This record gives sequence, C-alpha cells and structure tokens, in this order.
Amino acid sequence: MWGVIMMIDGPEAKLLKTLAGRELDGYSLEPRDFKRGRTDRESYFNLFLVRDGTFSLGPIAQGLFFIGRGDYIKAWIEFRYVPRAEFPDGTAVDLEEEGLTHELFSLLGEMIPAGGSMMVIYGAEPHPLPSDTEKGLKRAFPPAATPLGYYLWSIGLRWFKDWYFPEGWMEGGMKLQATRPLNEDVRAQREAKARGELEAFVEKMKGKPPSPLEEDARRRAEEVLASMKSGV
Repeated sequence: MWGVIMMIDGPEAKLLKTLAGRELDGYSLEPRDFKRGRTDRESYFNLFLVRDGTFSLGPIAQGLFFIGRGDYIKAWIEFRYVPRAEFPDGTAVDLEEEGLTHELFSLLGEMIPAGGSMMVIYGAEPHPLPSDTEKGLKRAFPPAATPLGYYLWSIGLRWFKDWYFPEGWMEGGMKLQATRPLNEDVRAQREAKARGELEAFVEKMKGKPPSPLEEDARRRAEEVLASMKSGV
C-alpha cells in the first residue's frame, strides 16, 4: 500500500500525469529518463518532442522537479530549455521561432502551485532566447523585459531572482527564478514593484537610438505594462 501511495504522490508520476502526451501545435510531449534526486521528492528528467510517433534526437528540456512537501515547502522545477529540436530524418523545428515557447512554459507551470517556483538556466547557452536573457540581465534590464523573464511573467509568475552567481555548489549554474504569488495581495505588491521598474526602464530608453537588444526589451516591457493596465 505504501509503495502505491509513494508512486502516485511522487515527482515522476506528477511529470508523467502533467506532460506525457500533451499536445503542442501538432507535436506532443514525452518525459523520460527519470532519475532520483537528493530525496524521493525530487526527480531529474528529460522532456522530448514527439512528431508522428518519432522522438526528437535530444530533449527540449532537461531538468529537476521537486514535488513539494506538505503545505509549507512548495514545488519547484529547474530546467534547461533547448528550443531547437532535431529529428532522425534530418529535419528540425525551433519552438521559439514557431511561437510555442509560451505554451510549453504554461504546461510546465501547471506543476507549480502558489508559492512555488520555476528556474530556467540561461548561462552560456547557444540559442538567442537564453543568451539574450543573459545579456539583458547583465545590463540590469528588468527580468520581465528579458526573453525568458517575459515568458515566466506571462504564465503568472511574479517575484524574480537572478542566480547569476549561485550561492554554493549545490545551486548549479546561472538561472532566472520566478515564483507564483501566494495570494492576490502578494500579487498586487509584486506587480506594483515591477510596474515601477518597467516604467523607469522604458523612460530610460527614450531619447537615444536603441540597440536591437534594447528595442526588444523595451517592447516586452511595454507589453507587460499594458497587460497589467488591462488586468490580463
């Protein structure tokens, strides 16, 4: 009996229940290669893209999922996102170019409750999505105005922490963390803080020719500000 309870309540089962077979605009998802983390509440995983029954050669996400414990230790997920997926027939798809990153993050976010966090690795990654995030954070752009931060914001996460210099060897590499607010009061507080940062950033961008990196960040900042104004 206890073995059944652990299986149902474990991180591997949660990953399978949330992601296995989920559709992504003609593709589907399949988590595999589970490996126990530091405790039985953690599991490493690879997430593959599937097209007509054929798996991508490499995973589109590699990460570690903690399912949480009780009411006070909330679930979190840390992962490396690889937007470009190659298939055995030599074809490839870039999920970011296809506009599918938001949908993928939204599916992953279904595992994150109020108070839980998502952490996306960005350091030394070849794809423009994480590399432009790294460039923006190093130039003190508001996290929600960076590519990865914008997607984290778009799925309802608010408080950000930039792990540009991890605090100890167990924290891994550079990553951007975002947390889902515990309640509406916390959400309002964090949005008010973000609004001030984004408005200041947009104002700072005025009066000078922006670089492509700055222009993209300004656009994201204005979109986030507009979404807060409209209540979306």
